[in-house]
Amino acid sequence: MFKKILTTTVLGVSALGVMAANAAAPGVYVTGQLGYANTHMKGKTEAYNTPNRPGPAGTNLNNNGLAGRLAVGYQFNQNLALELGYLQLKNGKYFEEAYAFPTGTEKLKQNAIDIAAKGILPLSDRFNIYGKLGIAYLTSNITFKDVDSDSKASGNNNQIYNIAKHKWAPEAAVGVSYDITQNVSVDTSWTHIQPIGNKRPGNIDFVAVGIGYNFG
Repeated sequence: MFKKILTTTVLGVSALGVMAANAAAPGVYVTGQLGYANTHMKGKTEAYNTPNRPGPAGTNLNNNGLAGRLAVGYQFNQNLALELGYLQLKNGKYFEEAYAFPTGTEKLKQNAIDIAAKGILPLSDRFNIYGKLGIAYLTSNITFKDVDSDSKASGNNNQIYNIAKHKWAPEAAVGVSYDITQNVSVDTSWTHIQPIGNKRPGNIDFVAVGIGYNFG
């Protein structure tokens, strides 16, 4: 009986030692992610060919598509990190036309700066699941440019679409990561950004794969 207990203890300590050896060491890390973002801006920017909603009826500034995020963080231990990131979303665009000739362009540009606490749960010596909670500062800039006149007038159309240019938004994410080495990891994740208050843009859902490097 004592021999079994001793064997189990030794194996347990050895397993913990292997996990500790492969776990990312405390320190600064960087990560890059690439994936698909659904910004839910299609309905919020629908054009009806009216003064309040210019543009050909049925067009919109849908900017769903390829998106990328870069982040720098600090991992305090194997269970906790703090991360600062920048998310760049795809641009939305449509042409205003008259008699089949373009008269102007309408564009939507969106990006977000976020800060989040990251909780990490090791599942083995290399696999981890994680969750993040934080806040994002979301910028949604809607502009127009007249291309059919000598004035080449341009300006901002956020007010027409009743969308704030800048908005704070709670953020949450879940993901799974795999440590290739003690310093290099790959991951896949889903991030949700939920703008609140009046004149808010659409919610953002970002599904991505990424690679990270820990300097610890």
